Order: sequence, then C-alpha cells, then structure tokens
Amino acid sequence: MTRTDKLAYSLHRIFGLVGGLFLLMLSLTGCILLFDIVIDGWLNPGLVTVSAPANAARQPYDAAVQTLQRQFPAGGLRNLNLYPAVPNRALRADVNQGRERLWAYVDPYTGHFLGQRNMENAFVRQVRNLHEHLLAPPVGDWILLLVGISFVGSVLTGTWYYRKSLLSVFSVGVRWNKPKRIVYGDLHKYLGVAALLFLLIMGATGTFFHWEKTVDRAFGEGRPRGPRPEPVALTLTTSVDALLAKSSASVPGFVAEVISFPEKPDGPLVVRGNGADANPFYGKFTAATEFDTKTGALTKVFNANNEDAEYKFEHINEELHYGRFGGLVSKTIYFILSLAMTIVTATGLLIWWGKR
Repeated sequence: MTRTDKLAYSLHRIFGLVGGLFLLMLSLTGCILLFDIVIDGWLNPGLVTVSAPANAARQPYDAAVQTLQRQFPAGGLRNLNLYPAVPNRALRADVNQGRERLWAYVDPYTGHFLGQRNMENAFVRQVRNLHEHLLAPPVGDWILLLVGISFVGSVLTGTWYYRKSLLSVFSVGVRWNKPKRIVYGDLHKYLGVAALLFLLIMGATGTFFHWEKTVDRAFGEGRPRGPRPEPVALTLTTSVDALLAKSSASVPGFVAEVISFPEKPDGPLVVRGNGADANPFYGKFTAATEFDTKTGALTKVFNANNEDAEYKFEHINEELHYGRFGGLVSKTIYFILSLAMTIVTATGLLIWWGKR
C-alpha cells in the first residue's frame, strides 16, 4: 500500500465518521421526502384527501378563495396549492393567523372547508426541516455543510483507494456465508460502487445548497436576507379564475400549480406552474405570470427557459438532489438508491466499530 493509498484510506475513515450518523438520518428522511405528498395523505386521510366523483368538474377556484376568506377574515393568505394532477387531493392554503402558520384545506369539488392544522407540526414538514436544517437553522445549515463536504470527501477517497478493484466487486459479490466483518465489507463496497454516481450527486448538490445557505448568505452581496413581510388580508377585486384563464392564454400549455397572493398591499398575485415547453430540470415550476390585484392586468410572464446560466445551474442542482425530474420513475430509482446509501453508511460505521 503506497503512502497515497494510506492517506486516502485514513481520510476515508475520518470523512465517514464525521458525516456517518448524519448521513443515516439524511438518507432515511430523503426517502420520506420523495413521497411526502402520498405519506401526508396516508397520515391525514380525512383532511388531505377527498372523494373524487366520477367525471365531476372542480368548482371555480373563486369559490375556494371565498371559503378561505370567510374562514380567516383577518388571516394572511400566502398560497393556494391546486394539485391539478392529483384528483383526490384537497386544495391546500398556506395561511398566517396571527403568529401561527396554518395549512387549511378546501374540497375542490364542493368548495367546502375541510379543516386546518399547524403547518410546523405536520410530520412531513418536520422531516423536511430535519433534512434541510437539522431543526435548528442557521446552526444546522453550517453542520450540514460540513457533513456534505465530508460526504464528498468520503466518496472521492473511497473511489481512489479501491480504484484498482472497483469493478471486481461485482464478480465477488456479497459473501453471505463469511464472517460479519467480511459481509459488511462486501456490502459496503458493492453498494458503494453500484451507487457511486448517485452518492457523488447527493454529496455535491447537498454541499452546494448549504454553501448558499451559509457562506454565500453570510458573505455574499446583498445578504443576509431579512424576514419575510407578513401577508396582508386578501382583498381581490378580480376573479382568480379569470387570472388563471389569462395565464393559460399567455403561456402555451400552461398548467397552474400554485397561486401566490400578495405579501404587501401593492404586491402582485403570482400564478406558478408549467407550460408545454417545461424542462423538468429547471425546477418544480418553470413558468409564472404576475398580475396587478386591483386591475387584473398581466404585468409579467416568466419562463425558466429564458433565464441565465446561474438560475438554470441552481435549479438543475435542486432537481438532481430531490429526484423530481422524472416523476414516479425517478423518485422510485432515488428511493432505491437512498436505501443503498443508508446501507453503505451503516456498514461503514460497523466496519469502523469492529476495527476501533
């Protein structure tokens, strides 16, 4: 073993130990987040899901907005999530009620109010906060930056150390009849090589996100950001459905996903979604329209295809990290690879424990 190989192995162990326990948590919470909408529906069937009558049309969205205005006359309506591709999903509004942030639900077929809950207490929301901030921003963001750097370092040093026998792991396989330490080593190498590209993508994109949240935000131009303004009580003088129709006329093939209401009295109403030319690697929403809430005039049309390289790079990183770009197919592949990442991390820790 050369000096370089010894150094690579030592660094591989150090990087693995620094990030190991965090990576177990990140891979497991990542598996949950891949299917957060489905899981949230399972956990809250009477609130989040509705019966979709056969061939029934949705009520006008104005009816849902009016229901929410009656339910929260002094509340600040932030967003209305439409879920157009999920027939049995209730409309979900993000509402500020005093200091409390709520998720409120409306049946899209009847316009009836279904109920509300504290957004921060929702299981999928807590999982996301744990995955992205360790439940403690900004300290958690700095810790996860270190974890991301360690993860990338672990993948690169492991690849270097095993470079001469990288592909031979597939011919050797996992020797289940051997002692545990050999089984752990075989699993660690086999799944590590099989999921090598995925591991590198997860580490690199995760590090990029937390670099932006920490170093870039602390020292970059125009940062740190201040708190968001409180949303104002909604006083629309124009039909939401009319604005959605204008959006469809302005963006070919437009499918609205979210309506974002003004955060200040003179702010715009924004309809976010995707057009016929949507590139799934450019984000969840690749098109948007902005409107003056008093006149209903269209003031801006956004298309991610026309944005600069920095915008596209950031959103490609995001889609690669969360695996949304290919719908159910990419999410299922990411789920399997995330489980592989869990086993790679766990076996690495077991190998260290056996040699300590």
